[in-house]
Amino acid sequence: MTLSTPATAPTDERALPASRDHSRAQLRARLVQSAITQFATHGFEGASTRAIAEGAGAHQPQINYHFDNKENLWRAALEQLLSELDDLLSEPSQASDVAMETTIRVLVTFGSRRPELNQILIHEGANPGPRLAWLVDTHLRTRSQQLRSAWEHAVAAGIAADVPSDLVYHTVLGASALVYANAPEARLLFATDPTDPDQVQAHADAMVRLFLPGITQRNQQ
Repeated sequence: MTLSTPATAPTDERALPASRDHSRAQLRARLVQSAITQFATHGFEGASTRAIAEGAGAHQPQINYHFDNKENLWRAALEQLLSELDDLLSEPSQASDVAMETTIRVLVTFGSRRPELNQILIHEGANPGPRLAWLVDTHLRTRSQQLRSAWEHAVAAGIAADVPSDLVYHTVLGASALVYANAPEARLLFATDPTDPDQVQAHADAMVRLFLPGITQRNQQ
Protein backbone atom coordinates (compact mmCIF):
# COMPACT_ATOMS: atom_id res chain seq x y z
CA MET A 1 0.00 0.00 0.00
CA THR A 2 1.33 3.35 -0.96
CA LEU A 3 1.25 5.98 1.71
CA SER A 4 0.09 9.29 0.42
CA THR A 5 1.91 12.44 1.41
CA PRO A 6 -0.22 14.63 3.68
CA ALA A 7 -1.51 17.65 1.88
CA THR A 8 0.30 20.86 2.70
CA ALA A 9 -1.86 23.85 3.34
CA PRO A 10 -1.39 26.42 0.62
CA THR A 11 0.75 29.37 1.61
CA ASP A 12 -0.99 32.69 1.55
CA GLU A 13 1.82 34.79 0.14
CA ARG A 14 -0.05 37.97 0.91
CA ALA A 15 -0.02 37.18 4.65
CA LEU A 16 3.76 36.90 4.88
CA PRO A 17 4.61 40.50 4.00
CA ALA A 18 1.87 41.72 6.31
CA SER A 19 3.31 39.63 9.14
CA ARG A 20 6.80 40.94 8.45
CA ASP A 21 5.50 44.50 8.32
CA HIS A 22 3.78 43.99 11.67
CA SER A 23 6.97 42.64 13.23
CA ARG A 24 8.99 45.53 11.84
CA ALA A 25 6.46 48.03 13.17
CA GLN A 26 6.57 46.41 16.60
CA LEU A 27 10.36 46.50 16.68
CA ARG A 28 10.39 50.11 15.54
CA ALA A 29 7.94 51.03 18.31
CA ARG A 30 10.10 49.26 20.91
CA LEU A 31 13.18 51.11 19.70
CA VAL A 32 11.36 54.43 19.94
CA GLN A 33 10.16 53.70 23.48
CA SER A 34 13.61 52.59 24.58
CA ALA A 35 15.08 55.73 23.00
CA ILE A 36 12.57 57.91 24.87
CA THR A 37 13.78 56.44 28.16
CA GLN A 38 17.47 56.80 27.31
CA PHE A 39 17.24 60.34 25.90
CA ALA A 40 15.15 61.49 28.87
CA THR A 41 17.64 60.06 31.36
CA HIS A 42 20.95 60.82 29.68
CA GLY A 43 20.31 63.45 27.01
CA PHE A 44 21.24 63.01 23.36
CA GLU A 45 24.98 62.85 23.84
CA GLY A 46 24.83 60.55 26.86
CA ALA A 47 22.33 58.10 25.40
CA SER A 48 23.95 54.96 24.04
CA THR A 49 22.55 53.33 20.92
CA ARG A 50 23.71 50.02 22.36
CA ALA A 51 21.62 50.61 25.49
CA ILE A 52 18.67 51.70 23.35
CA ALA A 53 18.88 48.52 21.30
CA GLU A 54 19.23 46.33 24.39
CA GLY A 55 16.22 48.03 25.99
CA ALA A 56 14.17 47.18 22.89
CA GLY A 57 15.39 43.59 22.71
CA ALA A 58 17.10 44.43 19.43
CA HIS A 59 20.56 44.58 17.91
CA GLN A 60 22.40 47.86 17.46
CA PRO A 61 22.52 47.65 13.62
CA GLN A 62 18.70 47.55 13.59
CA ILE A 63 18.68 51.20 14.69
CA ASN A 64 20.45 52.13 11.46
CA TYR A 65 18.07 49.90 9.48
CA HIS A 66 14.95 51.60 10.87
CA PHE A 67 16.19 55.15 11.44
CA ASP A 68 19.50 55.54 9.55
CA ASN A 69 21.14 57.26 12.51
CA LYS A 70 20.85 58.29 16.15
CA GLU A 71 19.51 61.77 15.39
CA ASN A 72 16.61 60.43 13.34
CA LEU A 73 15.79 58.10 16.23
CA TRP A 74 15.86 61.09 18.59
CA ARG A 75 13.46 62.94 16.30
CA ALA A 76 11.15 59.92 16.18
CA ALA A 77 11.17 59.77 19.98
CA LEU A 78 10.18 63.45 20.29
CA GLU A 79 7.51 63.11 17.64
CA GLN A 80 6.01 60.11 19.41
CA LEU A 81 5.72 62.01 22.69
CA LEU A 82 4.36 65.15 21.06
CA SER A 83 1.85 63.11 19.04
CA GLU A 84 0.56 61.53 22.26
CA LEU A 85 0.19 65.00 23.79
CA ASP A 86 -1.52 66.38 20.69
CA ASP A 87 -4.06 63.55 20.79
CA LEU A 88 -5.10 64.69 24.27
CA LEU A 89 -5.18 68.37 23.32
CA SER A 90 -7.10 67.97 20.07
CA GLU A 91 -10.63 68.16 21.47
CA PRO A 92 -11.26 71.66 22.87
CA SER A 93 -11.54 74.67 20.59
CA GLN A 94 -8.98 77.38 21.29
CA ALA A 95 -11.85 79.89 21.24
CA SER A 96 -13.73 78.09 23.99
CA ASP A 97 -13.82 79.56 27.50
CA VAL A 98 -12.76 76.18 28.87
CA ALA A 99 -9.88 75.70 26.42
CA MET A 100 -7.24 77.04 28.79
CA GLU A 101 -8.53 75.04 31.75
CA THR A 102 -8.63 71.89 29.63
CA THR A 103 -5.11 72.57 28.36
CA ILE A 104 -3.75 73.01 31.89
CA ARG A 105 -5.39 69.82 33.13
CA VAL A 106 -4.12 67.85 30.12
CA LEU A 107 -0.58 69.17 30.61
CA VAL A 108 -0.60 68.11 34.25
CA THR A 109 -2.02 64.67 33.50
CA PHE A 110 0.32 64.08 30.57
CA GLY A 111 3.31 65.29 32.58
CA SER A 112 2.53 62.76 35.29
CA ARG A 113 2.29 59.92 32.76
CA ARG A 114 5.05 60.97 30.37
CA PRO A 115 7.71 62.90 32.31
CA GLU A 116 10.19 61.98 29.58
CA LEU A 117 8.96 64.78 27.33
CA ASN A 118 9.83 67.53 29.78
CA GLN A 119 13.09 65.79 30.69
CA ILE A 120 14.16 65.74 27.04
CA LEU A 121 13.08 69.36 26.57
CA ILE A 122 15.20 70.38 29.56
CA HIS A 123 18.24 68.61 28.10
CA GLU A 124 17.79 70.17 24.67
CA GLY A 125 16.66 73.62 25.77
CA ALA A 126 20.00 74.22 27.45
CA ASN A 127 22.05 73.25 24.39
CA PRO A 128 21.74 75.53 21.35
CA GLY A 129 22.39 73.79 18.08
CA PRO A 130 20.76 72.11 15.09
CA ARG A 131 18.63 69.72 17.18
CA LEU A 132 17.14 72.54 19.24
CA ALA A 133 16.56 74.64 16.13
CA TRP A 134 14.72 71.73 14.49
CA LEU A 135 12.65 71.14 17.62
CA VAL A 136 11.64 74.79 17.93
CA ASP A 137 10.96 75.39 14.25
CA THR A 138 9.19 72.09 13.58
CA HIS A 139 7.20 71.59 16.78
CA LEU A 140 7.49 74.08 19.64
CA ARG A 141 6.89 77.42 17.91
CA THR A 142 3.41 76.47 16.69
CA ARG A 143 2.47 74.95 20.05
CA SER A 144 3.72 78.03 21.86
CA GLN A 145 1.60 80.26 19.63
CA GLN A 146 -1.46 78.08 20.23
CA LEU A 147 -0.99 78.26 23.99
CA ARG A 148 -0.51 82.02 23.87
CA SER A 149 -3.64 82.42 21.74
CA ALA A 150 -5.71 80.39 24.21
CA TRP A 151 -4.27 82.40 27.08
CA GLU A 152 -5.04 85.75 25.42
CA HIS A 153 -8.62 84.60 24.87
CA ALA A 154 -8.90 83.59 28.53
CA VAL A 155 -7.52 86.98 29.66
CA ALA A 156 -9.97 88.81 27.40
CA ALA A 157 -12.80 86.72 28.84
CA GLY A 158 -11.79 87.70 32.39
CA ILE A 159 -10.89 84.13 33.29
CA ALA A 160 -7.09 84.21 33.39
CA ALA A 161 -4.70 86.27 35.46
CA ASP A 162 -3.48 89.31 33.52
CA VAL A 163 -0.04 87.92 32.74
CA PRO A 164 1.71 88.74 29.44
CA SER A 165 1.28 85.83 27.03
CA ASP A 166 4.99 85.66 26.22
CA LEU A 167 5.60 84.58 29.83
CA VAL A 168 2.90 81.93 29.85
CA TYR A 169 4.52 79.18 27.78
CA HIS A 170 7.40 78.33 30.10
CA THR A 171 5.49 79.30 33.24
CA VAL A 172 2.60 76.93 32.56
CA LEU A 173 4.79 74.12 31.20
CA GLY A 174 7.17 74.34 34.13
CA ALA A 175 4.42 74.46 36.72
CA SER A 176 2.55 71.56 35.14
CA ALA A 177 5.44 69.17 34.43
CA LEU A 178 8.54 69.91 36.51
CA VAL A 179 7.42 67.98 39.59
CA TYR A 180 7.07 64.83 37.47
CA ALA A 181 10.35 65.34 35.63
CA ASN A 182 11.95 65.66 39.09
CA ALA A 183 9.80 63.02 40.76
CA PRO A 184 12.69 61.42 42.72
CA GLU A 185 13.44 64.81 44.28
CA ALA A 186 9.78 65.40 45.09
CA ARG A 187 9.49 62.01 46.79
CA LEU A 188 12.47 62.82 49.03
CA LEU A 189 11.29 66.36 49.82
CA PHE A 190 7.67 65.62 50.61
CA ALA A 191 7.59 61.86 51.28
CA THR A 192 4.75 61.52 48.78
CA ASP A 193 4.46 60.19 45.27
CA PRO A 194 3.59 63.08 42.90
CA THR A 195 2.21 60.59 40.36
CA ASP A 196 -0.44 59.28 42.75
CA PRO A 197 -3.80 59.99 41.05
CA ASP A 198 -5.08 62.03 43.99
CA GLN A 199 -1.91 64.12 43.95
CA VAL A 200 -2.21 64.67 40.21
CA GLN A 201 -5.82 65.80 40.60
CA ALA A 202 -4.88 68.16 43.42
CA HIS A 203 -2.05 69.54 41.32
CA ALA A 204 -4.37 70.21 38.36
CA ASP A 205 -6.95 71.87 40.62
CA ALA A 206 -4.26 74.10 42.14
CA MET A 207 -3.00 75.09 38.69
CA VAL A 208 -6.50 76.14 37.64
CA ARG A 209 -6.96 78.20 40.82
CA LEU A 210 -3.57 79.85 40.34
CA PHE A 211 -3.70 80.65 36.64
CA LEU A 212 -7.46 80.93 36.05
CA PRO A 213 -8.98 82.66 39.09
CA GLY A 214 -11.96 83.77 37.01
CA ILE A 215 -13.06 80.16 36.53
CA THR A 216 -12.84 79.49 40.25
CA GLN A 217 -14.93 82.58 41.00
CA ARG A 218 -17.48 81.68 38.34
CA ASN A 219 -17.83 78.13 39.69
CA GLN A 220 -18.43 79.47 43.22
CA GLN A 221 -21.30 81.69 42.14
